[in-house]
Amino acid sequence: MYSDAITAFRNGNPVLIFDADTREGETDIVIPSQFITPEFIRIMRRDGGGLICTTVKQDDAEKLGLPYIEDLFRKCLNMDKSILNADDMKYDKDSTFSITINSRDTFTGISDNDRSLTVRHFADFLENMEENGTDQRGFGSVFRTPGHIHLLIARNGYFSRRRGHTELSTYLVEQAGLVPSATIVEMLGDDGKSMARDKTEDYARKHGYGFVTGEEIISVWSENR
Repeated sequence: MYSDAITAFRNGNPVLIFDADTREGETDIVIPSQFITPEFIRIMRRDGGGLICTTVKQDDAEKLGLPYIEDLFRKCLNMDKSILNADDMKYDKDSTFSITINSRDTFTGISDNDRSLTVRHFADFLENMEENGTDQRGFGSVFRTPGHIHLLIARNGYFSRRRGHTELSTYLVEQAGLVPSATIVEMLGDDGKSMARDKTEDYARKHGYGFVTGEEIISVWSENR
């Protein structure tokens, strides 16, 4: 439920978000980025198995000068630009991928400790930016690219344009009154596909995690508009 998910986030606990049967039909493990730990990264890679990513609002990304990677590729790729054509995507037309980063305090960047450190430093940077009005100045002194944390930019207007896990997770974290950044990973099954919704709900019950659907989140967003 939505209210349970908000409470879980405020207590620093994971929530599982299922987008929709009519979209990806996937469930993501989600944790507010400010609460990430090596243990949560370990849970994500073992029990999730997808790509571990960290979100940021588009407004904050613009303050930091973070691009959508497809826009960067359009400018810089010295090859046939048809590779960027996404018309054949089955569930969406807009990607949210940005650059990849590592904290400068990491070693290789890929270990549970390193990835959690990068995410925490990113959340800290966003929080200080909100409080102190700082922006891209100093970002390069804390992070380098390429790295091992994939950044995702939640589109402005949230669900008026896109209804993916990037937007769902970022909106929910923001509504919990936390730093508006979530760290997420898709849950994959042993059959080579995304884990079925009933199995992810069972997993949530077994581990005491919250479970909420995109429909519930978007319904609250619509009411709050």
